[in-house]
Parts: sequence; C-alpha cells; structure tokens
Amino acid sequence: MTVVTHTMLRDKLHKGRIRGNWRVLSMKEKALLNVSLAYTKPKWRRVLINGQRHKIDVGRTIVETRLVQILEALFAKLLETRGMKIFKRGFEHAVRLLQGSSTIVWASSLPQWLKDPDFIFWLGAMRGKT
Repeated sequence: MTVVTHTMLRDKLHKGRIRGNWRVLSMKEKALLNVSLAYTKPKWRRVLINGQRHKIDVGRTIVETRLVQILEALFAKLLETRGMKIFKRGFEHAVRLLQGSSTIVWASSLPQWLKDPDFIFWLGAMRGKT
C-alpha cells in the first residue's frame, strides 16, 4: 500500500521546480499539489510522556488509492529530465516509423537501428525542442 507524506511531496515538488517541470503543469495539477502539501503539513503537539513535556509532530498521510495514483502521475511529470523527454519523443517517432510499411522497403537496416538506444535518442533530439 502506497502512502504520500509531506516530506515526499515537498522533495518531489522541489526537484520539479529546479528542473523547470512545474511550469508545464496545468493550474488544476498545481492546485492539487498545493492542497496535498497543505493537508499533509505536520503540526507540532505538546504531550506529556512519563511526566515530561515533549514536542511531537503529527502529520497526516494521503492513503486514498485514486488520489495516490494521480499524485504519482504528477510526480512522474515533475521528475522527468530532458534526456527522458528526448528519449520518449524518439521512441514515439520510432514506433511511427515501424508502423509505416513503406519505410522498410528503402531502409532494410532500420529494424536494427531501432534497437539501438543511441539512435532512438538521436531521433528524439532531431524532432525539436525539449
């Protein structure tokens, strides 16, 4: 069972902002992350343990499975690197090349090229900006 805690949210949000992926998210996705961060924020409580006062932090966790799945998808968007984006774009282009049967006629070595990760990365880099 997967849970989402405040530190997990904070760390992934921080990395997403550093990488610039925060800008790509829609307003609803940003709002969901901010609300989740506010909901899971720990609160300090004073308690007596064996006659001594102690401060403990009481934080909530998100355990709702559908919400956790949505947040994990957002984490994947936030933590995506430039290389991952380029490789994904190259993979999509490679799939389109394989689906076009006319390409195989003039490039018989294309199936071997498409098994090479460097070629797929090159395809993604030649397709445009990240």
